[in-house]
Amino acid sequence: MKKDFYTAEHEDLSRRNFLRGSALAAAGLAVTGMAGCSSNPEEPLADAGINGNLPESWDVETDVVVVGLGAAGLSAAIAAKMSGAESVVALEAAPEEDAGGTTRVSGDMLMIPDDVDGAIAYQTELNGPYTVEPELMQAWADGVVGNYEWLTEDLDFVLGDATAARPEFPGITGGEHIKTYYVDGICGMSSLWIPLMEKSDELGVEVAYEARATELIYNYETKEVYGVRTEDGRTFKGRRGVVLACGGFSGNPDMLQDYMASMGCPKPFALGSPYNVGDGVRMAQQIGAQLWHMNSYAASSYNVRAISSDSPTSNIPYPVGIDYILVNGEGERFMYEETRSIQRHGKQKDRGVWPLIPIPSGSHLIMGGQCGANDIFGAITYMTWPVIMEKGYTTNQELIDAGIMFKADTIEELADKLGYPAEKLATTLKKYNDAIDAGEPDEFGRGTEVYASNLFNAAEGTDAIAGDEHGTESLAIEAFPLQKIEGPFYGTEIALGLLNTQGGAKRDGKSQVLDLSDNPIPRLFSAGEFGSIYAYMYNGGGNISEAVSTGRIAGQGAAALEPWDVA
Repeated sequence: MKKDFYTAEHEDLSRRNFLRGSALAAAGLAVTGMAGCSSNPEEPLADAGINGNLPESWDVETDVVVVGLGAAGLSAAIAAKMSGAESVVALEAAPEEDAGGTTRVSGDMLMIPDDVDGAIAYQTELNGPYTVEPELMQAWADGVVGNYEWLTEDLDFVLGDATAARPEFPGITGGEHIKTYYVDGICGMSSLWIPLMEKSDELGVEVAYEARATELIYNYETKEVYGVRTEDGRTFKGRRGVVLACGGFSGNPDMLQDYMASMGCPKPFALGSPYNVGDGVRMAQQIGAQLWHMNSYAASSYNVRAISSDSPTSNIPYPVGIDYILVNGEGERFMYEETRSIQRHGKQKDRGVWPLIPIPSGSHLIMGGQCGANDIFGAITYMTWPVIMEKGYTTNQELIDAGIMFKADTIEELADKLGYPAEKLATTLKKYNDAIDAGEPDEFGRGTEVYASNLFNAAEGTDAIAGDEHGTESLAIEAFPLQKIEGPFYGTEIALGLLNTQGGAKRDGKSQVLDLSDNPIPRLFSAGEFGSIYAYMYNGGGNISEAVSTGRIAGQGAAALEPWDVA
């Protein structure tokens, strides 16, 4: 697969970062010339009597330590340097070729409202009963609205209008103020991450790759944070502060089961970085930080594994044709298959609420000969981990060879390969085909018109609201004739496609991490999806925009502090 986003210029950038990272590793990450770094690694700390888990000496000393290299981490590092921090080190858990978190493989869309009050009204309604303190909503709105000036004037980025989610939920108060953008007008393709990385490199931000942060170094009595320890034992001193921008836990199956089981989706598939394994959550718990929004997520509809038969890393399938059905773990259909088109980030309105769509564990996509003969991947070519990192399969035959998809001449044979009782899957298929032959209505209404509110008409570039400006339902799915499902048959497991998690350490309007009493933990900041403001629903591009704004605020806040080790 061609890596369209990769240019010679970015190849040079990658080479510079690689050489820089290699130099750091070769030197044991004791970076010569870094501000605050002792020329003698055996020199004692400025105050050896400070209580806590301080090391006898530090491997790296710097003004600000940033954990994470997505939009939040890069924004924090850039803002810290632009606010006077002489040195900033960003820790990236992944090797360089996989760096960038979920930002790098996302749609890179920025939701930037043009009015603070409108943004507050809109997001307050999207949060529904999951209330957020007014002062935090105010800070969020100020931050995301302020992104436009920071990106276009301070960083000199060019923002082009996006064609979706302007707003994602028209008809809601304040929605007319919701605008979305892409850097240089490019959807996905790392279009935001690449220029942020270039700006970071230009400003001299140091990056340590394969440096997974697992422990905060801090004063046990005051909780003041002094630095970070990585999984391999290296220590990074943050003289002014530490910013946790390490993403969520979409790559941690245990945490997903703990926090998503109540949502009916204990084992989703992930679209973003597999390096988002919840390290920030563990570090926050270690120091007594308050967690919030742990059950809030952004998702697609249903996904298919794309790398191996045991990896949850996935891609979004788009069957070509209508000779397919979705069946649950018991081999029975459970939904009108095409209604995925009216879902909003994995949620679908049902009796006045927006629950995560029900994709039961052990569900499968069952296709007939027409669908199965056409590759289910390929419609999404500008985002997701397998696409951007070029690590996923792209054809049905590749999926079959990898044991992710199965093909059979009979439905009974396919059932056996998928682990279903043969008679159960055969009965489900016969019921579906017989109803079509008899001209009977589908049990889930498939093939009938579907009307829904809060839709966006991408073809016309307008809100798909029939009649007046607000509140009227519009045609979402036109009526269509059903088609029988006949062999050869194809089947592959599906699960809810998780874009990212929203939960983490609660932070205040200054991006300071809060303890259980809502007091800021000294010198500890956070940014991005790790502790997001989004508690229920959110507008497309909201996570990326919040990552930029909270990263900017965190970096500025950390850089403004006096070093803790001043004699």
